Amino acid sequence: MAEALEIQEIQDKFLREASFNLTDLRTQVQLTYWSEQHFITQELLDLIPFGEILSNIRFYSYVDYSLDELVSKANSTLLYWRLSGVTQYDGTLVNQLSLFYSETFLWHYSAPSYQEEICSQLQSGHRVRFLSQFLLSQTEIEVEFNEIRLQTNFNNDFQFVYTDSNTYQYKFANLRWQPICTILSFPLINPPTFSLPITVPNALRRETEYQAYLIQVQGLPNNIHIQDHY
Repeated sequence: MAEALEIQEIQDKFLREASFNLTDLRTQVQLTYWSEQHFITQELLDLIPFGEILSNIRFYSYVDYSLDELVSKANSTLLYWRLSGVTQYDGTLVNQLSLFYSETFLWHYSAPSYQEEICSQLQSGHRVRFLSQFLLSQTEIEVEFNEIRLQTNFNNDFQFVYTDSNTYQYKFANLRWQPICTILSFPLINPPTFSLPITVPNALRRETEYQAYLIQVQGLPNNIHIQDHY
């Protein structure tokens, strides 16, 4: 019993001194999540680009240069979970987190603000992606992307639809990222299979927060822009 108390005191001391820079997921309008744990490190959140429209250049830059850093920041969040002792509904320690993109933010704030750029990219043969899911557990990390496509509607205008795209998985057991799903060829305009975005937004009376985050996204470097040279 005394040994257990001593271990707990050491954990508490380390937790205080580690000074984790935490952010509350309940305040984030660009994502939704499933977990009993509401906090992750801000450094990890900064590397999860929910709500951004990803051009080819931005996407491949993220895959080539950010995924390894994502592992490091994810480990910090896992360490915080272990030290904080936050439990799930069944009393066991929190050991996983699933984040999903906010359909309201992406389809009714972010994508419409870049409609001209997205249409130009797709009509020029360039793929446009967005992060759709992030999974973190004690054994793996997974990031999943979807792609925006154009579908001709009854008025012969284009509307946004989306399809599956790339998924990357990192196993802590083998210490490397692997692509587990790659869509190599798919029509960018009028794809044979697709999903429709939501038509009615649900901002939950947080319209001011949604607009504020849109301004933040628009100010990020390497975002979607006209790239006829690519």
